[in-house]
Amino acid sequence: MKKKPNYRLRRIVALIILLLLIIIPILIANRKNISHIPTKIKYGEYKDIVNSLYKVDLSNNEVRDMIETLKKEKKINEIRNDYILSLKDKGYSKDTIIFLLKNLSKTEMTKLLNKKYDEDLEEYIQIDGFDYSKYDRYIAYQKKNKNVNKEDIVLRIDLKIDLDNYEDPEEETNPDSLLAYVNRHRYVSKDYEPKDLVEMDDKYSNNYYGVNKLRKEAYEHFKQMVDDANKQGIEFLADTTYRSYESQENIYNNYAYDHTSEETSKYAARPGYSEHELGTAIDVSNVWYIEEGDEEYEWIRKNCYKYGFIMRYKKNKENITKYAAEDWHIRYVGVKAATLIFNKNITFDEYWYKYVKKDN
Repeated sequence: MKKKPNYRLRRIVALIILLLLIIIPILIANRKNISHIPTKIKYGEYKDIVNSLYKVDLSNNEVRDMIETLKKEKKINEIRNDYILSLKDKGYSKDTIIFLLKNLSKTEMTKLLNKKYDEDLEEYIQIDGFDYSKYDRYIAYQKKNKNVNKEDIVLRIDLKIDLDNYEDPEEETNPDSLLAYVNRHRYVSKDYEPKDLVEMDDKYSNNYYGVNKLRKEAYEHFKQMVDDANKQGIEFLADTTYRSYESQENIYNNYAYDHTSEETSKYAARPGYSEHELGTAIDVSNVWYIEEGDEEYEWIRKNCYKYGFIMRYKKNKENITKYAAEDWHIRYVGVKAATLIFNKNITFDEYWYKYVKKDN
């Protein structure tokens, strides 16, 4: 007689396989956080000890005696608490010691303890977004830019402003967002194309060399902006809008062929690294590209934020955007973001770091 299949066992095996298929990707994606679980559990112990040392007014000798007793009773970890004493002896504050215990590896801690007390380190640690692994870059940038405050230095290093163009690139994983960030160090996939591109009417676009396209929301706001400007006797239209990866590649290669490498690095973007590939950037013109001093430029500068657009590459901001000023280049980011950027007179780079990256 043929043995009856064990359907219950099969269902259990199938369920286990299904759970593994779900759990394994989650574990891989969060492997860094998971690997730090033991450290974070111990961190609570060290935090309590440090708080106690600073809460009770004890001499260093009294603190050492207390810690030695706790060591003998095996209530605390010997190595970590030697760090506590050493850092305290050097003059570091309670908050700094807690930060260092939580974030530094044994190797990093050993190097730090071989150095003198570092006042800059104490100040940097208080800044939101500080990353100890980038500390040497903060200091190097600080030496070259003594007029930049520490908070802005942390921002700029996080934006990789200190690195050469296209060094340490990363992909923008949400290019459909109106706040997608593309620059000399962030790119979109070669295959990316916005799904909601619409063709632009001749009234709003120079379609002589082919019909321009723009993302639908950006186009609707651009039309309203042009119509309102026209009512005030100001005329302009879109000259260049969305570009595919291949189109940007051709433009970049042609520009590089006719210009020096220095000029190319200031004005042209490699394929994948151009905002035009997002479908939200527009080069505006009125016969010629609009420039500072033109009445069209002044109108756009004062009013474009009301329609969700920003002037992306402004003068005196080149040290942040890493592009030479382009008076004609505007970018749609939505009215809320554009208004904040206008009122605070910041770049989109700064906005993205402070209000997009940190929120995420």
